[in-house]
Amino acid sequence: MKIFSLGIDQLTINDIKNAGFIVITQSVLPDPSHAEGHMLMVTSDQIQAQSLSELRRNYPSSTILYVYLQKGISGYQAVHMLCESLGIYFIPPRSTSSVVIEKIRFILDEDGEERSNLVGFFGSGPGIGCTSVAKLFARRIAAAGLRVIVLGLDLYDPGYDRKATISLDRLRSRLTGKMIHDEDFEQLIKQDGYSYLPGNYDYLSAQDYQEDEIEYFLARAGANADVVIADFGSIPESAAWYVGMHKSALRMIVTHPKHEYRLEPLLELAGHLDLRPHDFQLIINRSNVEEISSPKNLALRFGTEILLELPYYQPLQESLPLGKKELQHVDDKVHSLLVSMSLAPEAKKKGIFL
Repeated sequence: MKIFSLGIDQLTINDIKNAGFIVITQSVLPDPSHAEGHMLMVTSDQIQAQSLSELRRNYPSSTILYVYLQKGISGYQAVHMLCESLGIYFIPPRSTSSVVIEKIRFILDEDGEERSNLVGFFGSGPGIGCTSVAKLFARRIAAAGLRVIVLGLDLYDPGYDRKATISLDRLRSRLTGKMIHDEDFEQLIKQDGYSYLPGNYDYLSAQDYQEDEIEYFLARAGANADVVIADFGSIPESAAWYVGMHKSALRMIVTHPKHEYRLEPLLELAGHLDLRPHDFQLIINRSNVEEISSPKNLALRFGTEILLELPYYQPLQESLPLGKKELQHVDDKVHSLLVSMSLAPEAKKKGIFL
């Protein structure tokens, strides 16, 4: 299948070609007879949303991929809905070239996606304990003998109370120039058996980070660890949040039943990124705090699974002081996580593989 492209930038075109696809760059829409049976990829800069119905009528036998370029976490849901009704595939804003390639492979039913060693942690709101829970998992994975890197990618909160000699914003110039080297990861802070990079202290630059920078950084980290744990925070207006949603092999949402009203728009937004509730695991933090809604009811409402429930500790500590029973429960979940990533053998219990 050929891909007729209108409005796509040249770097993305090159990446698609390097992935093995035939791309024909257009300055105007191709003749419908030429695109019959092939893919037509157009951007919102070239074809306005109100013209999509006409586009579908003119290209009834073509697979159409609509790349929406207007940034923002809201405002494009109606466009996505329109595309669904017209049988047009939708690429949300802030998508990188690798996301576009994965979408093309999905459409063509090709299995070319690389296995990821990234576990993403997302919070349902600031202060929910996303960083502490991410470090808990990192500590237990490191205890299993694996190389673990924890990245603070909440661009609105460094996740570390002390001013560090190395942090995400201190690496920014190398990140922008794509000059991150293996030795940079050797300089990370050593904590409980894993390496840790605090996040962005310069909150005024939070919106300056680009999706391709974060994607590049995650790839470099992945090459230097068995498992990368990333704290992506709770604010979708972050380039790291978007990339984390796309690139994570496993996605954990740290939440609490009182955040039910926060979860709903987050999962709705994830739906526009081709993610569904079953693509997430819930970690209920402070689960022993009385609330009207229970963790079970929360999971049932959204169609997600509860991976773990953690009790509330006062005062809040960086390393959660879990008891022996709770720690064993965490280790069981960590083992399941590693098995799913082909980093640990399945455990056999009473003749049944778990």
